[in-house]
Amino acid sequence: MLYLDWQLEPVLLGIITTAAVAYYLSIGPLRSRIAPGEPYPTRHAVVFGVGLLALFLNEGSPLHDLAERYLLSAHMVQHLLLTYAIAPIILAGTPKWLLRASLANRRMLPVMRVVLHPLTTFAVFTLVMSVYHLPPVYDLALTNTSLHHTVHVIILFAALMVWWPVMSPIAELPRPPFIVRAAYLFLLPVAQWPIFAGITFSPEPLYAAYANMPTRAFGLAVLEDQQIGGVIMKVAGVAAFGIPFVVTFLQWFSSEDKGFVWGSHTRGRP
Repeated sequence: MLYLDWQLEPVLLGIITTAAVAYYLSIGPLRSRIAPGEPYPTRHAVVFGVGLLALFLNEGSPLHDLAERYLLSAHMVQHLLLTYAIAPIILAGTPKWLLRASLANRRMLPVMRVVLHPLTTFAVFTLVMSVYHLPPVYDLALTNTSLHHTVHVIILFAALMVWWPVMSPIAELPRPPFIVRAAYLFLLPVAQWPIFAGITFSPEPLYAAYANMPTRAFGLAVLEDQQIGGVIMKVAGVAAFGIPFVVTFLQWFSSEDKGFVWGSHTRGRP
């Protein structure tokens, strides 16, 4: 019998509650101090709320027990939702003026230009994902629910960083040129290839937490589950970064085409 339950773990609830209180105070009662004259950002408030709800469902629903106790593939789904859905939703739900107040003040701006530079975000995200999937680290995280949620918070922060060069809405910390963004999005899934290959093609179980599980979920053997998890990881990564890569490339092509047309029309002018 599978043990699947909802999580009301203090670390999880504390993180979500703190984020919600800080955000809604900032866009509500404190808005007049942070950004005088700005209207209440209803659309952003809804999107951010959806992101927090998705975070709770990802970490607090029975999916968490399934991922922590039984299936590596379920754990991969949890990670991918966290990095490829929840992180960009939370970023999209934060209004421009709040991001500017948080990240682009005079004292923080030089530091954040380094922290949110594409090379930094690429390196941090790749390192966090690579280290976390090392068997000793992975197994350790599964030994304690609070530690597990804490590790997921670290992954969420790395994911917020990695999406910044693609989604930044503020001029003080702008998105890089199209060619840099396209290369960035193309190389991110390539950098995760060693993780995917190591998990998918390993001839033996990598993670003791799943290999020693007395109850197998849905009749999946340990190696079958591990291979499915690796494939899910690779396919989702290619899709998550591939779609914005195509969009970025088309935007780049469109901007170059407009520039060429404008230049050709103005070349003959005196």
